[in-house]
This record gives sequence, structure tokens and C-alpha cells, in this order.
Amino acid sequence: MENRASLTVRGGGHKYGYRRIFSNVELTLLPGEVLAITGANGSGKSTLLRILAGVLQPTAGEAELILDGQCIPKELHPLNVGFVAPYINVYEDLTLRENLTFITRVRSMNEQTEHIESIVAEVGLAARIDTQVSTYSTGMQQRVRLAAALLHRPRVLLLDEPMIGLDAKGRAVFEKAISRAQEAGHLVAIASNSQDKIHSANRSLCIEDYAPGSAGLSQPSENKSYTLEN
Repeated sequence: MENRASLTVRGGGHKYGYRRIFSNVELTLLPGEVLAITGANGSGKSTLLRILAGVLQPTAGEAELILDGQCIPKELHPLNVGFVAPYINVYEDLTLRENLTFITRVRSMNEQTEHIESIVAEVGLAARIDTQVSTYSTGMQQRVRLAAALLHRPRVLLLDEPMIGLDAKGRAVFEKAISRAQEAGHLVAIASNSQDKIHSANRSLCIEDYAPGSAGLSQPSENKSYTLEN
């Protein structure tokens, strides 16, 4: 099982206060799969993605990350995924190089300068690596988040509305990152309002199928994801 990963949600559910968002999510993401998580605003896409990332514990069920046959402890789960979302902060008073160097220190990574520069080149920001992030556009800051997510070469890549605020160049950067991850046999999940925006996905899960009162809740053991038509 070397270089293998799986990410599973069993009986996943979440509520905020008395408001239940979704229940009974059953999902297993396997190597090389790209999952599209769709649904209307407020339906729980970001909540499910945060559960998959290990940064939010579900109020029901569990999320389990397995790498090379070993179940990753909950406290280490977030350190073994790459997570990109518009609400993740970047340090605007630092340069991109300083941002990534700081992250390597926090994660106790012994990465060399060449590695950081390679990641920056992948996201198309090599020319701005020593410029303060405060001078970056919204789309460029989104690419900073991608660089941070790719820094430890994770085998799980989770993207929350990744194309928001991106121009054609920025979209191409994300699409290439998704393609590379899929080709390497990594796991990818992408949350978006529109299934049409996730061209690379080969599976889809509509989180609204698990909302209170939906038909999806009548069969809690069923995996509601399905294959997209080409």
C-alpha cells in the first residue's frame, strides 16, 4: 500500500446550534479521483470540505484519512492535506517567499530555497516572490494559498471555490495543479456552486441531497456520489 491514500467520511453530519446542515454523508475518495462537491450557497459545501481537511470535527460521524495503510491521527490530519479556500488568511505584510518560509518553519519542514522557488514557479508568481503580498490582486493571493497548500507535496488536495476572482492565467494554474495531482494518483475534492466549473471532476456529490428532509437521508448507507458524464 505504499504511496496510497484514501479519505473516508462515515455517517458525516454537521449542525450549527440547532440548525442541522446535512446528515448521513457516506463517502470514500480514492487515489486519482477528482470529486466535485456542489450545492447552493449555504448548503454546506465548505463545511464538508473543512471536515475532509480535518480542520472541523463533524457533529456526527467521522472523517478518516489513511496514508500507506496507516490511519492518520485526527490532530495530524490537517498537516497531511493541502487546503485552499478564500477565507484562509495570507500574511499581507510579508513577501511570498517570507510567507512560505514561515510555513515551513511552523511545520518543521527542512525544505531548501530551491523547493520554495519551485512551488512559486508552479503557481506562476516567480517574478513577484520577493514582493509584499499586500500588493497582490485577489486572484494572485488565491495563488499564494495554492502555493502554501502545495508546499509539503500533499497527497490530498482540497479546494473551496478555487476559481473565484481568478483570471484566465490563474484558472490555468489551478487546473494544472489539479491535473498534476490526479496524474500522480492523489485525491482531489473541489467545492463549487456550479458543477460546470469543475471540468476535471470524474465524480460528484451534491450536498443538498443530505439536507434535512431530503430524499438522500432515507438511505443513510448509500454513497450519493456519481460519475459525471463526459
